[in-house]
Amino acid sequence: MSHASPGDYLETEVMTAAPQKLHLMLIDAAIRQINATREHWKSDNHEEAVESLIHSQRILTEMLCGLNPKQDKDLTSKVAAVYLFVFRTLQDAQAEKSEEKLQEAISVLEIERETWQKVCMELGTKRAAPAPHMAESPAGTSTASFEA
Repeated sequence: MSHASPGDYLETEVMTAAPQKLHLMLIDAAIRQINATREHWKSDNHEEAVESLIHSQRILTEMLCGLNPKQDKDLTSKVAAVYLFVFRTLQDAQAEKSEEKLQEAISVLEIERETWQKVCMELGTKRAAPAPHMAESPAGTSTASFEA
């Protein structure tokens, strides 16, 4: 009897998840990467810190690209402003090596996570119709990495 690896499980979850669940997974991954940055700073692992910070910024870029202004232009621009704020806060954190800025970014993303958890509860987490202001990629999945 063969056992599935954690990577297999994640791949299956991503391939069968609804867009709102994928978005929630991206938020979780961004938070994990920001926390990893903090830990790398504490351990004086500067290269790893930069890598995890860049990874979190790539995730935010993916989240921005996934917004669909055709659904609700006003809501989309407000959400985009939040993600841009977090992105810029991460840039400032890197420039200043500021754990305070990292925490500020995490705090905003935790509020987003709560919101998307509610969206997932209302709409479900298995593939169905796209979330109100999310755009699906042609393959129906995101290209960002969810792994920490």
